[in-house]
Amino acid sequence: MDISRKTDYALRMLSMLVKDEGGLLSVRTAADEAGVPYSFARSIQHGLVQAGIIESLRGVHGGMRLKVDPSEITIRQIVEAVQGPLVMNDCTGGSATCARRGSCCYHPIWVGTQRLVYSYLDSVTLDDVVNFRRGPAVDPKFADRDAFCSYVSCGEMPSLSS
Repeated sequence: MDISRKTDYALRMLSMLVKDEGGLLSVRTAADEAGVPYSFARSIQHGLVQAGIIESLRGVHGGMRLKVDPSEITIRQIVEAVQGPLVMNDCTGGSATCARRGSCCYHPIWVGTQRLVYSYLDSVTLDDVVNFRRGPAVDPKFADRDAFCSYVSCGEMPSLSS
């Protein structure tokens, strides 16, 4: 799993839009202020428009602005809109097939790790992060070793209690 440079830049640009509260921000200004190459910023803008996160208005007084409520979109939703699904390992992808999946002792670990990351990134919205409203957290079940099989299919695995 990797958070790409494109995602990092997109989050920087979105932060500026949240702080501007509904105003229009030119891609050139966003690129300059976020330290993003202009052509890359245009590509990011296009992707965010396609994902329905921002809208773009053309013209001399045009620019981009948020199309979603920043308190309604999680950090994971943004990351996945920019770079696709977050997967810990090839075997945890939605259409993943692995000949060893049913017998691999590590598969539940990668699934559990992925669910932990999802929980963390889903626990905060764009607004929470940009405006320092609250920090991310994870569901307490991830700290309970006995709860492992409740969020990961353990199949025929022996009890995981210490």
